[in-house]
Amino acid sequence: MSDTLYAPCGINCAVCDTYLATIANDDDMRQAVADKWSELFHHPFRKEDINCVGCTNEGTHGIYCGNLCEIRPCALVKGIASCKECPDYLCEKLRKNLEASSQYIKD
Repeated sequence: MSDTLYAPCGINCAVCDTYLATIANDDDMRQAVADKWSELFHHPFRKEDINCVGCTNEGTHGIYCGNLCEIRPCALVKGIASCKECPDYLCEKLRKNLEASSQYIKD
């Protein structure tokens, strides 16, 4: 896996807690992330939900990235690699996502 796995929204998946717990295959890390993300995203995450190989990689995507995130499917439908390519850049979907995940955004 690459050290830089940027999702369309700008999150660096390589520093995402879910990605790191998946790569480490560590259930204690998964539980800690589930607890943190439950509070952050107001969704009842379980440690079993914390498995993701990175937004743009083929394979497993966590429940948030695979089912709850509005950015990934939007980018896929529009055929863009980055939200910066979108004419609706900084739409409400992106603003909401960026606010919740600001710790993972590249400079």
